[in-house]
Amino acid sequence: MKRIQLLVVLLITVVGFSYAQPGQGQRKSPEEMEKRMVEELGLDEAQQVKLHEINKKYQATFEKMREEMKNAADEDARKALFPKMRETMKNRNVEIRSLLTKEQAEKFDEMQKQRQERMKKRRSSDQRGGSVRPGK
Repeated sequence: MKRIQLLVVLLITVVGFSYAQPGQGQRKSPEEMEKRMVEELGLDEAQQVKLHEINKKYQATFEKMREEMKNAADEDARKALFPKMRETMKNRNVEIRSLLTKEQAEKFDEMQKQRQERMKKRRSSDQRGGSVRPGK
């Protein structure tokens, strides 16, 4: 009987942890994205501090824009916000590039290119469930 109870507890724990892991389509936290950049670009301490300051500077703006997109009345209103978000992202990336070495900047550009390709692929394959948003 104890074995069965132990097995059930273990199974519940494993299932719980598997749902807690970020999966496809889930947004990573700003801290996770920053950590990934630090690791992949090999940033030194001074660069890490500057990167954190840049990310903090833009974080509230991005959150506000995501909320506006989420609350937009229709698809046209959402699409109208994209240029503003792209411009903000471009400005953030320019600031980040300014603190990188030439090699790091090249790697950063490659990371951005891969990100764009993933987004384009996701949009073209319509993995997000189409243009109809739940609750709208």
